[in-house]
Amino acid sequence: MTSKHIVLIVHGARTDRPDVRHLVSWVRDKGHHVEPHATFEAGEAFALAAAAAKRGVDVVVAAGGDGTVNEVVNGLDGFDVPLGIIPLGTANDFARQVGIPADADHAMDVILQRKPRRLDTGSLNGRRFLNVSTGGVGAEATAETPAEMKESLGPLAYAISGLRKLADFQPQYARFSGDGFEYEGEFLMFAVGLTRSTGGGTMVTPMASATDGLLDLCVIGGMSRRDFARMVLRVKRGEHIGEDGVLYAQVRTVAIDARDSISVNVDGEMSNANRLTYRARSRDLWVHVARLPGEEE
Repeated sequence: MTSKHIVLIVHGARTDRPDVRHLVSWVRDKGHHVEPHATFEAGEAFALAAAAAKRGVDVVVAAGGDGTVNEVVNGLDGFDVPLGIIPLGTANDFARQVGIPADADHAMDVILQRKPRRLDTGSLNGRRFLNVSTGGVGAEATAETPAEMKESLGPLAYAISGLRKLADFQPQYARFSGDGFEYEGEFLMFAVGLTRSTGGGTMVTPMASATDGLLDLCVIGGMSRRDFARMVLRVKRGEHIGEDGVLYAQVRTVAIDARDSISVNVDGEMSNANRLTYRARSRDLWVHVARLPGEEE
């Protein structure tokens, strides 16, 4: 096995985990050069990944949740250095879809034994993302899920927060346009996906592919609370396409202009804006994966 120069970027809250400490020692014992770095503030993972990529290391590994992965993905923008993932977060949506095991040692085996594959990314107002971006009720629910609930309940925490959000939900108004797709009116939520699921396995963009150069756009229009509660169950299973009030399209770009600021979740990172511009970026990131989303194990 060829020796690799590995930069390991670990979320600060995960540095004391025995499996992380063991991971560093056994990979070094195999003859690889491992540089572990802990992050404690927003932006640190981005800066560490960019610095490592400039030095031309063999792989930059994000050890944390979807937010840590997102920072590293953006730090690697413009470089051909591959991304590796050790999923230590709550939902780990992207990692699950590409067959990366939850066990840290087994996740590292994917990095050491599998050649990286080129996958699509997307960008929101210039910031790159790897999985799914959501806006409206779904994004607000994720933002309002307490950290301690995520720790104790895992992906179930997102579902509980989502149900709470239904109690006071209000539709928003926006115009969606891109590649022949046009919609102007009320919406409760939307998703722009490169892969199929987010929020602990919700199949909001079930036709998405990580290698087709397209973004899957799903918009759920205004409807009653009762109808939306039923719709959420269908979205969870990916059975909502073709239902009344659901719009679905595959586009290279989409612009969203809203009357009021929209809460948007991008791979676990939250922001607010009135204008959102999404763009597909075809096969512009090397990633160590066990399989592509949708492939058989």
